[in-house]
Amino acid sequence: MRYFSLVLFALLFLFSANLQAQELKYDISLEPAKTGGKLKLEVKLEFTPWKGDTTPFRLPTVFTWSSNLQRCFRFIKAVEGGRIVQKDSITWAFVKKSGATKGVISYQVIQNFPGEQVTVETSFSPIILEDYIHIPAPCLFLVPANYYSYDNFDVTVNWTNIPPNWKIQNNINSGQTQQKFTSTKEVDWIRSVWVAGDFRLLKGEVFGKEVAFALRGKWVFSDETLMKMLLKTIETQREEWQDKDIPYYSATMIPFVSPNRGRVGNARTGLGLGYGQSNSFVIFADPLCPLKDLTNLFNHEMMHDWIGGKINIGQNPKLPGLRWLAEGFTEYMSLRNRWKNGFISDAAFMEELNEEVFNAHYSDPNSETPNATVEKYFFRKPEYEGIPYRRGAIIAFYYDLAIREKSNNEKTLLHFMRDLLELTNGTGRDIQENFGLFTETLEEYLGEDPGSFLEKHATKGLRIAPEQFKSAELLTMKVTAVGVPKFSLNAGKAELFKKD
Repeated sequence: MRYFSLVLFALLFLFSANLQAQELKYDISLEPAKTGGKLKLEVKLEFTPWKGDTTPFRLPTVFTWSSNLQRCFRFIKAVEGGRIVQKDSITWAFVKKSGATKGVISYQVIQNFPGEQVTVETSFSPIILEDYIHIPAPCLFLVPANYYSYDNFDVTVNWTNIPPNWKIQNNINSGQTQQKFTSTKEVDWIRSVWVAGDFRLLKGEVFGKEVAFALRGKWVFSDETLMKMLLKTIETQREEWQDKDIPYYSATMIPFVSPNRGRVGNARTGLGLGYGQSNSFVIFADPLCPLKDLTNLFNHEMMHDWIGGKINIGQNPKLPGLRWLAEGFTEYMSLRNRWKNGFISDAAFMEELNEEVFNAHYSDPNSETPNATVEKYFFRKPEYEGIPYRRGAIIAFYYDLAIREKSNNEKTLLHFMRDLLELTNGTGRDIQENFGLFTETLEEYLGEDPGSFLEKHATKGLRIAPEQFKSAELLTMKVTAVGVPKFSLNAGKAELFKKD
């Protein structure tokens, strides 16, 4: 993700996995609020309660810069089979009646910020306006805690009272008022955003698989230009990861609503902001955002399908954060992807690498801030926001060159990342809890233990000395007067460096 990493709230309750899963059924209706003329969503959930007396639910609270998400839920009530008890501000429980085999609850979802000013701080909160709704799944679907222990279960979502001209899209399907699917490890419907409204729906295919693009607002380029960029990005990345069997992909794009551009009070908008989700991504952008920045966002967010998605980085707050890996490796590999698919030239690739990564990082007085400090203040201090992106991209570049030199350009960073994909995807293992998977696999490519290097440059945050970078006979490096390494492509080597 641009600006942040992938985080979802964790449940406090663990149950046995050897349970028979039952269907979840959500009925969602768009209703006018009694006061203020605002809209709200009425949700009814039908589920099978936990075999004990009490089935807990946990409300989301914070995701990236969006906070107080629990306030998006109100009027949580039992409809059938038991009663609702509030344990604390974010934990509720359904206490079933004796002999009840089915539970039904209802609740409302509202927008928890005033007006229409979509900013960085409100981008992952429910947006419920007269023209459209844009809601992260954790802020729409309350999930009984016992269902998180099931390997799979059926889900049905029905939409009613939706204006006839509204279009619906999510990471399950597009343009339909019902979503019926089986929740599995491969169908992560909670790590997604659900939209409906005056969206324009565009459809396409990549390797015979459907791609749906929902966008609204006016832009300085055509819908068709954006769609072509989307399809080309998907094709290149699936080729790169050798992962073409993805049945459906969703992308959504909406404009920031900011009359003054840049700031709304103390909040920010900026030119662009993206969230990579499961088989989907969402983009917020200024209507005047240049195509170059959108190309960057499209490629970066889609790369999170793998880095942070299928390669689960981990989000344990008790362990060292790996944002430098989740965002930095994504940044470097998405930059290479834009180069390989022709969005940028050889010269533009080198300029962006030199100026926006190396010069920006080595000239930043905060660039050697320890990783623990960056992780702690990432969402609170803007001066730390770019550090893990650049730091991780430089580490990724370093290892790309080192692997190429060791293998005489037969292997690259991508080969290592594909190995991580194979070791983690669908296994339930994440890199944070199993960091040995990362270091031991990397050691096989380098021929040496990367532990001390990572401790020095990823954990302590020290910049890599220019003389440590390999060239793999591809690049020439000069060092500026202020100590910043600057690279140039050797004659005739662009295609070799471009190749993975």
